[in-house]
Amino acid sequence: MIGWKSSLSTSSQGRLMALFRKRERHQRNVLESPQYGWIWKPLVALLVIYLVVCVALGVWWSQRPDDFNVDDAVGVQRGAAQSSGAEAASDAPRPGETVTATTLTLLGSLLDKPGGYLRNDIAPPGLWLDNMPSWEHGVLGQVRAMSATLNDPIASDDDDVQQAVDALSTRSDAWRFPSAEGRYQEAREALRDYLGRLSGQQADFSQDAPALAAWLGRVQTRLDQQTQRLAASVGSSERRSADIETGEDGESTPWWRVDNVFFEARGNTWALVHLLKAAKRDFAPAIEEAGVGKAYDRLIDELEASQARVWSPVVLNGSGFGIFANHSLMMANYTLRASQLIQGIRSDLGSQ
Repeated sequence: MIGWKSSLSTSSQGRLMALFRKRERHQRNVLESPQYGWIWKPLVALLVIYLVVCVALGVWWSQRPDDFNVDDAVGVQRGAAQSSGAEAASDAPRPGETVTATTLTLLGSLLDKPGGYLRNDIAPPGLWLDNMPSWEHGVLGQVRAMSATLNDPIASDDDDVQQAVDALSTRSDAWRFPSAEGRYQEAREALRDYLGRLSGQQADFSQDAPALAAWLGRVQTRLDQQTQRLAASVGSSERRSADIETGEDGESTPWWRVDNVFFEARGNTWALVHLLKAAKRDFAPAIEEAGVGKAYDRLIDELEASQARVWSPVVLNGSGFGIFANHSLMMANYTLRASQLIQGIRSDLGSQ
């Protein structure tokens, strides 16, 4: 009996020792080989938070800047010019101040809006956006056209305006030094200097009909090009019904670029509305003498109508009486009619 108990005790002790050794080996293996399965959870959480933030910023940055009053822009830009060293000016805007101040405000809308200038972004969320960068390109085109006209024939090769034209010629997607926004900032400073000299009656600005006609000629060329690009985004039957030409090649816009063309046209016409209102002030004598005031107002109304709110979350190219709108065709109709109105205004200005 004693031997049996002794053997049982020895067997139990052996099992206990084996159990302890097994547990000890398991603990040692856990310490020597830690498990990393838990790490993916915070990583996924961080990724989700990052994507949500990028989407929120993308929606915010894609909002178009508010419209502005061109008369108020003169006072605002005068203050900026005076802070850079220009002399104070009288309350009444001098010829050229409204156009120059409006051009400066448009340029500022590209550089100072939420998210800043996005067209040359190489990192998210700006990298993922395409509608706002296309809109920026449309605005930039009108700023370039007005600056080129200010340089010749309006301001007769002014040094500050020439510097602005050179800076604005930088590629819109340039991100390496010098970056596009850096060069456009230089253009803004040069135009501010020109505005300051205009206020102090130390710079030239031609208000005659040929100067206005020269700018409208550049505008019409851009509108015609924009109309052709919009027309290339719609079907051939819709183009024929609207009497819109697509150019010599007749190539259609790829479906993934249709919204880019549309929003570039929106930026183009948005900037043009403000510039036309400014030019109406500065070129009032030429407009009145040519008797084109009513046509000029119709032109502004036509372009303002093109800025109606787009309720659809995507740019659609429907047809006929279908349930989907055709945004590109509607915009092409606006730019086509605007171009035709400009042609008539230029003809009347040229006859003076």
